[in-house]
Amino acid sequence: MQEMNILAIIPARGGSKGIPKKNIRLFCGKPLIAYSIEAAKAAPSVGRIIVDTDSQEIADAAKQYGAEVPFLRPAEFAGDTSPIIDSVEHLLAKLKTDAGYEPTHVLLLQPTSPLRTSHDIENAVALMQQLGADNVISVCRTESLLLQMGDDKKLVMQNPGLASASRQQAGKFYKFDGSMIYLIETAVLLRERSFAGGTPHGYEVEHWRAVDLDYPEDFVLGELIYQHREVLSQQIKTFLDQ
Repeated sequence: MQEMNILAIIPARGGSKGIPKKNIRLFCGKPLIAYSIEAAKAAPSVGRIIVDTDSQEIADAAKQYGAEVPFLRPAEFAGDTSPIIDSVEHLLAKLKTDAGYEPTHVLLLQPTSPLRTSHDIENAVALMQQLGADNVISVCRTESLLLQMGDDKKLVMQNPGLASASRQQAGKFYKFDGSMIYLIETAVLLRERSFAGGTPHGYEVEHWRAVDLDYPEDFVLGELIYQHREVLSQQIKTFLDQ
């Protein structure tokens, strides 16, 4: 496998709707974005850390915690419905044009996952190297039965074939864990314009750590979990060892 030159990109748009100023809102005493920056800084495999934002306020906070913000994201890539791949493509093209910098891999770290650690990043990198993979995405376990609910409140089962199966018979099911880690070869990302491009391989994160802060209740619960994360981890380990 080629030598890895990993660029960590932390996307942080200024116009958050669910939680105003979410990316710089204090989470357990620090701006939320600081946790992703610090995890990347503590991961030896990461070569550069760039925060991609359209907000000068977010840029100032990011620089304070040690990330680069070489330029602000253009407004055309910062709307409510702007695909993240558009801004990442713009960032990579500008880095290549302005400085001749071309990373072999992109590591996307959403700032809404404060329970991500440098160990998660290093484990994902190690898994990619071990498997010779072009893409590693973090996932967590989920229920086997999937339901959709319409405006009339009717429930529609998406996989009815598993309705009568036991948990053992149904097997293991996974979901994206709140965008904790997307690690992908840059060439694959640009060719397929998707962080799910190539052949994704899963890096499993414990379900209780898969915190994704999109709504106020997520933020409040996330702080409680973060504050007690070491106790929770130990209690779960003790429980499993009994």
